[in-house]
Amino acid sequence: MKSRAPGCAGTEPCRVVVVGDTCVSEEGMAAILGRDKRYHVCGGGHGFYAAEELIRKYQPNVLLIEPFLEDRDGILWIKELTREFPQTRILIVSRQSERIYAQRALHAGAAGYWMKNGSTEELLRAVATVAAGRIYISPVITSLVVEKFACRADLPRGVDALSDRELAVFAMIAARHRRDRKRARHQSRNRGEPLRAHQTKTRL
Repeated sequence: MKSRAPGCAGTEPCRVVVVGDTCVSEEGMAAILGRDKRYHVCGGGHGFYAAEELIRKYQPNVLLIEPFLEDRDGILWIKELTREFPQTRILIVSRQSERIYAQRALHAGAAGYWMKNGSTEELLRAVATVAAGRIYISPVITSLVVEKFACRADLPRGVDALSDRELAVFAMIAARHRRDRKRARHQSRNRGEPLRAHQTKTRL
């Protein structure tokens, strides 16, 4: 596991940049952190190019980021960010399963992994842990690590056998499939022929 940048020091608020996969995601996290005097949210955006531009501009202590976008290899992106911006600590904020991605993200250089279905309190705990120079992992991942050390035979092994690149390819294929299905439903509604009704007619 790679060495990480030191945490925030001194009495000044910790500088934070938030990069979500959507505007709603980014603004929601920024609002939560903005209410805490320990943090100064100095920038926010969404997408690959926004992340790098914001880091260069604000040089944050902590970056909150959703790296698993439709057309990006998220693990490779984490590696690139930690290599290019070693003084910024990265907290992953994602909907992707931590049981699949957290260990890989930490190994790539992230300082923590928080699931978006977690509580506000847990998000603040995660940011505080990362800002202090420590590694944040959830109770789920702590339990999983303990089970691995105990050599439990019933741990899931299928996904673990994939390389980071293989996992990224499968994830991007799945994301495109979801996007194509969403576009097909939208086009069907625009034609005034809902897909479900069309399938029912076909069966009749």
